[in-house]
Amino acid sequence: MAIALGLAGSGCRSDASVDTYYVRLTSVDHHGGSHVPEERAHAILRRSLERTPSFAPAERDQRSGAGSGTILAASLEYRVLPNPDRGRDLLVRLAIETPRDLVEALEGEDLDATVLLEREAGDVDLDDDLQLAADRLARILQARTDLARRSPGAVASLLDDTDPQLVALTLEWIRDHHDEAPAHDAADRVALLINHAESDVRLLAIETLGVVGGPQHVGALLERIELNDADQVQRTYEALARLGGNEARTFLDFAARNEDEPDLQAAAEHALRRLDGHSDASLIDAVRGRGHR
Repeated sequence: MAIALGLAGSGCRSDASVDTYYVRLTSVDHHGGSHVPEERAHAILRRSLERTPSFAPAERDQRSGAGSGTILAASLEYRVLPNPDRGRDLLVRLAIETPRDLVEALEGEDLDATVLLEREAGDVDLDDDLQLAADRLARILQARTDLARRSPGAVASLLDDTDPQLVALTLEWIRDHHDEAPAHDAADRVALLINHAESDVRLLAIETLGVVGGPQHVGALLERIELNDADQVQRTYEALARLGGNEARTFLDFAARNEDEPDLQAAAEHALRRLDGHSDASLIDAVRGRGHR
């Protein structure tokens, strides 16, 4: 079974957790094809929420007798997608009303996520798959909540997760919050992810390192990239322009003079311009005038 945008494993609820968000499923939509009874969909989401530290089903708040928790509305959508090469795929989206205390931290983004489960041919139980998808969706939203709250240790823990999509989510957060200590302090760990098994994570790690790293990370970057991967090479040129330093400049100068692919040569020249602050025309003439060595 291949899983896109999925989160492996499950979280555990901690009695010491604070600021629990109580969630009530107010809308269940299935778009054609197979579906489960609506009451089963409610039970599935309740189980998934109970596995996270920050979310809980609204019924849990009501049973406590306190009645003090804020109730957030949630919607669950799913679609069964016939696939001629497999039995079927399942696309699932979970959206939870954004808690007031996270509105600013999420910078206008909704608290939602989507997963796609790609199934091999054979008997597949929709009920089980919907539970698997809901568990993963809950973990995605938990991760986004932890990052939005700047929970201690969240960045390091998420970067070590076995699921590539969770790692990618965290790299994007680091890239977009590079001026904050948790992001900047993660540069060494980001450098290690250049050798990640997933190509999308490798590319994102290179890009992110260029934002949060410095000249001291140039060596680690050059040691880990795959020079036969054009996407990695181009992303590396961009990162080197940001990282700066003599080692970055030497590599970009060599690449600008020796790249055989016109697009990559242009990328190297552009990166070198950014690093050195030359005008476009003067640098191109200088580089091309030296020719290959």
